[in-house]
Amino acid sequence: MKATVVCSMRNEGPFLVEWVCWYRMLGFTDLVIVTNDCTDHSPELLDHLARAGWVHHLRSDVVPGEKVVAAKLKQARRHPAVRRADWVLVCDVDEFLVIHRGAGKLADLLAPHLAESGPDMLAMAINWRVFGTSGIAEWQDGLTHRQFRRAGPTRNWISRWIKVLHRAPLAFGALGEHGPKRLSADKAAPPLRFVNSEGVTVPDWSPEGPYLRMLPADLTTHEVAQMNHYMLRSEESWGLKQGTPSAVQGADRYNDSYYRSTNRNELRDLSALRHEAAFDLIHAEAMALPGVRRLHHLCCADYAARLCDKAGRAVETDARWRWHMAQAGEA
Repeated sequence: MKATVVCSMRNEGPFLVEWVCWYRMLGFTDLVIVTNDCTDHSPELLDHLARAGWVHHLRSDVVPGEKVVAAKLKQARRHPAVRRADWVLVCDVDEFLVIHRGAGKLADLLAPHLAESGPDMLAMAINWRVFGTSGIAEWQDGLTHRQFRRAGPTRNWISRWIKVLHRAPLAFGALGEHGPKRLSADKAAPPLRFVNSEGVTVPDWSPEGPYLRMLPADLTTHEVAQMNHYMLRSEESWGLKQGTPSAVQGADRYNDSYYRSTNRNELRDLSALRHEAAFDLIHAEAMALPGVRRLHHLCCADYAARLCDKAGRAVETDARWRWHMAQAGEA
């Protein structure tokens, strides 16, 4: 089974290796990452991972005025790892698919839907589980899925948002940030069923219908799988987003309303920790690849420099920047 996860990234260096290891651990065979206009060392880091066969790295030159993510996903759709995939998922670097069924791997999620005659559905909607800052004020290099352990309730409107795992990527006219768009029904083998992660059919969806971003409340579920979405990370990382345009919308949406709706910390969720041992093995392997540890620390130093610039501080005064620069020099 060929399964490809696609991600648009820009200046996400400190979080990149963790995300790559997570999706390899889940059983995705290909990771297609598209970058644009980076000012950190993440393109070089991705190039090293690509040379090791861990990712496919595409550089995108986005035309001014063009929607950034749409242009990058258009480029990704042309890549052989997407075109030949049995299953495709588009998600962001702050999104971690967590599967509760079986051993928690992609194969466990799909197993009930696969038969000798072929899959019994076209696409599966996986609901967000939105995590807040967990009261963490400052950014520190570490694993996102272990630092942030508090999330909002599953029965709120933001949990209805989805990411879509789907087959037949070439039957759709485009990849979207939440799921594929514009299905040509004659290009996909039936059944053309759209389901939630429990396998329940979404009755109002049709191939000719609109692009689906949310599920109805009665179909929203986190029982079998969820997409852990670390939308803010620390308070300091949230501050770095403020005043910047969204790569999807092209406008600044990072306001007080956004913060209130996403900084949800009412409940503890440790679901991502079930993979601790398996993840640590893959992560150690990644960090041992030629150049990866050094470039990870350079990316962290770049990030610390951006935080200092935002706060109006000299970067040389930041202990995190000094430490990561020293680690990069020793790697």
